Formats: sequence, structure tokens, C-alpha cells
Amino acid sequence: MALAGVVGLVAVVLYSGPASAHGADAPVAVNYVVRVESVSVPGVTVRAVEGGARLELVNRSGREVVVLGLQGEEFLRIGRRGVEENRASPTWVASRSVSGVAAGGDAGAAPDWRAVSAEPRVRWHDERARELPARSWSVPLLVDSREPGIIRGSIAAAPAPATGWWWAGAVVGAVALGLLWRQKVVLALAALGGGAVTTVWIVEAAVLAASPADGVGVQVLARLWPLLTAVAVLVVGGLELFKRVDIVLGIAGACLAVMVGVGDSAVLRYGSLAGPQWGRWAVALAFAVGVGLAVAGGVRWYRSVEPTPQSAQTDTAI
Repeated sequence: MALAGVVGLVAVVLYSGPASAHGADAPVAVNYVVRVESVSVPGVTVRAVEGGARLELVNRSGREVVVLGLQGEEFLRIGRRGVEENRASPTWVASRSVSGVAAGGDAGAAPDWRAVSAEPRVRWHDERARELPARSWSVPLLVDSREPGIIRGSIAAAPAPATGWWWAGAVVGAVALGLLWRQKVVLALAALGGGAVTTVWIVEAAVLAASPADGVGVQVLARLWPLLTAVAVLVVGGLELFKRVDIVLGIAGACLAVMVGVGDSAVLRYGSLAGPQWGRWAVALAFAVGVGLAVAGGVRWYRSVEPTPQSAQTDTAI
């Protein structure tokens, strides 16, 4: 029974598409690597963040640097006053989504500059530096309204992880935990450990994805449901140490397996992670602990309400 449940969940995973960070708009993992190879403006640094979903530019040059958009229009302005974005820019409209499919804006219109940060650091989606096939890419700059500049980089395929081994380990862990359904303390400690690791992973991913424009709070809220699930498993594990909450433990485990183990399973299939590099361990652990708790909690609850032979005989006599 336990094995059948595990196999069913794995089947769901195998047929699911790439997962995205929960409301954060960037995939949790992708099959390519974005590299920034050079920036022509001294004092300006650029790097790929969030698994290549965004570019991040930091301007410490003391000069005004403008990022030019897809149609050559002024898109972002970064200088001593911080960051401003041109909301009339078609590139700004497209950059609101990682897919870059949104339409709008007018490249020929006068710039509509809006301040978004007092710090000279900005992140944005740029379809010029995203997705396979492998290629070179560039983003033009304009320095102090007169001097051209450029960011150059490349995209390469990211080697896939040993997906089969990761899933094999997660399934073995789930089965092993499910077979320990009689061991209340072991189940409680597994819930505490799995909930804590998942919580830390989600919070760290939010911190890494945060930018001056939105902050950590926005990124945490974007991951709210998986975070609440992880915290719930943590709390239920503590409760299980002092009283029997078997059915609650089972439900919390199932939610953890689905929300994190299945929902973020892309980290087990793709080579480039958007969050912490130990994310594969966190997701595999969430799946193993979640499925194991779902099975063990369900069995414990069923055995607790199953009628004893004596009560069954009494019911028959009545």
C-alpha cells in the first residue's frame, strides 16, 4: 500500500512540466546556464541571478548608465539617484514576466521615468539573455547620455543531475519512514527535521531572489503556501511528541510532498538552480518525509480507530 502511494506520486511528477517559483515568476531550476562574460563600463558589474531568469546590474561607477531595450529605447536608468524605469518602454512591459510575451509601450514615446530604488542595483527579465539554444548574447548600454557601452555573455546547456538516483533516494527514504509507523518519536523527529530544512530552504531562496525594488517580504509572500506547509509540518512534529495527532501528521506530510516535493521537482531534473545549491537535498527530503509521514500517519490513525475483536463481537451480538 505504501509503495503504491509512492509510485503514484512519482508518476504525477514524471508527467508534470517545469515548476516555477511560487509566484516569484522564475523557474526553480532550468536546463541552461547564463554567463556574463564582460561589461565595457568600469565600475559596473552584471551577473545572472535566479537561475538565469534575471540579470542584475550594480553601478558603482558614479556615472549614469542606461540599459537600452529591445527596440533601442531607454529602458532602465541607474545612477547616483538609484534606479529609474521607463514605463513607456515596450521592453519594460515585456520584462514584467519571465515569459516576455506581454505587449504594450511605445519605443518612440518620450520616456516615462519612475524611481524604483535609491540603491544603484536593479534586476530585470531580459529575453536576450535567456533560454536555449546555446549562443552569445549582448545588451547595449548608454553612459552619461553619449558614450555607448555593452554587456556581453553566453548561454550554454546545463548538465542534468542524476535524476533517477535522486528519486530513488527519495522513494527509499519515504518507504523506510512509512515502515516505521509504530515509532512515534521517529516520526515526530522526521517531521521536525523535514519541516525545518524546507522552511530554511524557502526563506533562503526568497532572500536570494530579493531585489531593492521588492524586498525580501514580497519574495516570502510569493512563496507563502509552501512556507506555511513547511511550518505546519514543523509544528505538527512538535505536537506528535506530546500527543497523538496521527491524521493531522499524515495530512501535513501529504501537503509537504505535493507542495514542495512535487511542486518543486524541477530541481531534480534540471542542472541550474534558481535558489540555494543545496535545494535538491531539500526537495528530495521534503518528498521522502512528506510521503513517509502521509503513509505512517494514515496507518497509525487507521489502527487507532480499527475495532478490536471484543468490540466487534459485542456489535454483532447487539
